[in-house]
Amino acid sequence: MSDRRRSASRRTEVLAAAGEVVAARGADATRFSDVTEATGVGVSTLQYYFGTREDMLIAVFRHAAQRDFDLVGERLAALTDPWERLLTVAVHLTGAVGSDAAWRLWVESWRWASRDSSVRADVLDDYRKWHELIAAEVRACGVDDPMNTARLVLALIDGLALPVVLGDPGLSRAAARDLLADGLSRLLRPGSTAL
Repeated sequence: MSDRRRSASRRTEVLAAAGEVVAARGADATRFSDVTEATGVGVSTLQYYFGTREDMLIAVFRHAAQRDFDLVGERLAALTDPWERLLTVAVHLTGAVGSDAAWRLWVESWRWASRDSSVRADVLDDYRKWHELIAAEVRACGVDDPMNTARLVLALIDGLALPVVLGDPGLSRAAARDLLADGLSRLLRPGSTAL
């Protein structure tokens, strides 16, 4: 492996580890030294990779968003049923399965987006991509207005995901998954009852 490819691979590993640090500490409290402690990569190397701490955080947000798109793409590749595909996307995005780190990073990126126009552009672009993906799956389910339905699906996802990530004792992951499936069923199949 060439030095350039090895460096790019190491940078990707550092981004993943830095994401865990940001998810645990929050973006405002994450310093280069925290990432150094987690990765063993020196502060000077982190500065070489990213420039400033803020640039590192933006790179972490971008990396996490792309990783989520990639994970969902891998899961969808094995599925053909439109309903199962839509449910897979929605369950992934609510955090109803897996770790909370991705959602904590998403929340941190929202916070930064409220103050930083470049992060705002990234977050809005991510929303556009998810909206388009969900709309395509909704369309495959035979819904007449897939774009607006996709917006409702995203609102349902966001509304269930935040309490799950916050550890709401009244909403377990399993309950969120069931509510999500029921809500999607009602949106896509008006008149249907709970699953």
